[in-house]
Amino acid sequence: MKVYKIVPFRLSSQRFPGKPLCFIFGKTMLENALDIAGSINPGETILTAPEEDYEKVLEKIPALRNRQYTYIATGSTCKNATERVLELYRQLDGDIFVSIPMDEPALIPGQLERYIRDVTEKGINVLTLYCDFYCMEDAISNLSAKIVTNNRNEILYMSRSVIPVAKNGTIELKHLKKNVGVFYFSRDFLDKLASLSHIETKLDKLEGLEQLKWLELGLTVKAGKVTHYGFGIDVPGQVGQLEKRIECLQQQKK
Repeated sequence: MKVYKIVPFRLSSQRFPGKPLCFIFGKTMLENALDIAGSINPGETILTAPEEDYEKVLEKIPALRNRQYTYIATGSTCKNATERVLELYRQLDGDIFVSIPMDEPALIPGQLERYIRDVTEKGINVLTLYCDFYCMEDAISNLSAKIVTNNRNEILYMSRSVIPVAKNGTIELKHLKKNVGVFYFSRDFLDKLASLSHIETKLDKLEGLEQLKWLELGLTVKAGKVTHYGFGIDVPGQVGQLEKRIECLQQQKK
């Protein structure tokens, strides 16, 4: 099986313009993402973005030219990471495509690596990751995507709202699953998704979660659990929060 690890990015985020160039843990978010991708075996790392964004990033981070990755341009009209993967995969001779978020700098590469084997050996078409919530503040934030699964670890629904909630309105962290934005795609799944891309769906637009389109179209999405204490960076104020959290956790281990 040939694996490609894809790091998609763009500079024009509405909530956080220029996010790939923001520093966290002593380096830019884009460099952190490339470090994570490069630490996962097997697979070739592909960096993708609109050409104008890539040129701007090279001006700001000249050392990027010395890293081990292949850059392939994707269009400025792509609305999300999956659309960039769909634009790329026909140009690549891969079997498994791992989409690694540029804005999740606290991911643990070893946790991600083991699911490549699962997808390969178990014939899974698409798989995403989830973890327990670190704290209630993360759980109630609409910046965190939550998932509900069945007893076969297949996703039933995703939301930015808290799900599930008890009948009396109470929330218990032990019942909540936080989506970690890594996705493992088989070529077969991407073929299927590409063939259905023209169909309009509603829930993905309502919630702002692209994966809901897959569920609306009747596709099965598997979920795998990892240990993860971080979160995706959506707004500038989260950068300092994540640095403090990881620093505290590291101190506790000493």
